Amino acid sequence: MIKDQKVSEMLTLLRDGSSVADTARMLTMSEKTVRKYRDSNVLPSQIERPQRTYRTRNDPLEQFWPEVQERLENDHRLKPYALLQWLQQKYNSADDDTIVPDSIRRTLERRVQNWKLQNDVNKEVIFPQIHHPGDVVAFDFVDLNCLKVTIAGKQFDHKLFHAVLTYSNWEHVHICHSESFEALATGLQDALHLAGGVPKRVRSDSLSAAVNNLSSDKEFAKQYQNLLSHYGLQGHRINVRKPQENGDVESSNGHIKTAIDQSLRLRGNRDFGDHSQYRDFLLEVVGQRNFKRDVKLLEEVAQFRSLPAQRVATYTTLDRNVKSDCVLRIKRNSYSVSSKYIGLAVEIQIHQDHV
Repeated sequence: MIKDQKVSEMLTLLRDGSSVADTARMLTMSEKTVRKYRDSNVLPSQIERPQRTYRTRNDPLEQFWPEVQERLENDHRLKPYALLQWLQQKYNSADDDTIVPDSIRRTLERRVQNWKLQNDVNKEVIFPQIHHPGDVVAFDFVDLNCLKVTIAGKQFDHKLFHAVLTYSNWEHVHICHSESFEALATGLQDALHLAGGVPKRVRSDSLSAAVNNLSSDKEFAKQYQNLLSHYGLQGHRINVRKPQENGDVESSNGHIKTAIDQSLRLRGNRDFGDHSQYRDFLLEVVGQRNFKRDVKLLEEVAQFRSLPAQRVATYTTLDRNVKSDCVLRIKRNSYSVSSKYIGLAVEIQIHQDHV
């Protein structure tokens, strides 16, 4: 379709003395089209075209739309990709010849959107977040088991503690095995010390390591509150099932996982000799992502408060008396100790990966 800009160039060439043939050749147009717009002296956008009322191809959703519409009437929050998966699971595995191809996805998206408009289905209002330097560090945990990393040939199941400064998008990761307070305390403190200061606030979702979810007002857990107080941080948790409120780190979670996967593909294999080799690999990936964020990070650092003189211990302590069976039960796990401790009180230190 000819655009206004091209017709304007055509008219300019004609006014400058170019012939119809030369103008058509320079603009890769037909001579008939050049004469049409020369004689009419009207731009394409000014030409009224009759609206097409007929279909140019068969409706690929004709057979399935009644079922899709019924689903939407029962739950208007269903998304097109989920509806497509449902249709494919229902029909593509059946004995008949009916096949639901991936190619109908865009048609389904438009049809669902039109249905929601016609039925006054309101979307959730999301206000854009405005970020200020030195204001917020956000964190979350990312499961990396899907990347199939191995250590010395053995499957390495793990997560990442992932912290992001929301203004500069500078990020830090820490390998862990669970969403424990010990992993949180280690990862968050590492991020603050590597960034070079303390922002005003820290944001997270309702992790059990940070929030007492059994309480009615969901206050912060005592250990987590002590950690925040030590650094002078104001804690902030997002609302339940509202991940967009922590959008910076939620979005970055997907990006960091993709970046690690792509680096593994370029590396040629997913096996590492030991944990330190894998950790160095991850830090190199993150370092490359942080390279272009140095300018904004400096703006953040200028607004940071100073770090405290020392870190908070990243382990939890418990006191237990050793009974005659020499078994200590700690967080639903059992540990045996030497019989020489029978009758004595022992201090247990729970670290993120050992006791």
